[in-house]
Amino acid sequence: MKNIFNPYKWISFIIAVGVPQLVYIILKESSGLTGAMAITHTLKLVGFNVHMEVGIRVLIILGILSFILSEWAIVAYYKSKIERDITNQKLNSVLKVLCLIESYSIPVSLKKKLKTYYL
Repeated sequence: MKNIFNPYKWISFIIAVGVPQLVYIILKESSGLTGAMAITHTLKLVGFNVHMEVGIRVLIILGILSFILSEWAIVAYYKSKIERDITNQKLNSVLKVLCLIESYSIPVSLKKKLKTYYL
């Protein structure tokens, strides 16, 4: 069975769960309330003082956006690393760049994604 959870995907999942949780905890602790009142007040506050349900939706959307942004940041990091290595090693052909990408110890799916930028 194919492993769909690569290490860089785990980082994206952790960020997608952690960012909304961090926002929620910070707002809940700053409200000064405790118990169920703190939960309902915080969800309403996150939902732009409309409803608690809107607050839940906002936290879900924040998690999705965090996941997308973290995926983009990981790819951008490796693209900049490849560009630095191309400059340092003075690689002038696409084949050498593809061999450089293959030499990295990153998941195959990320290698394929990076190779598409140089083909």
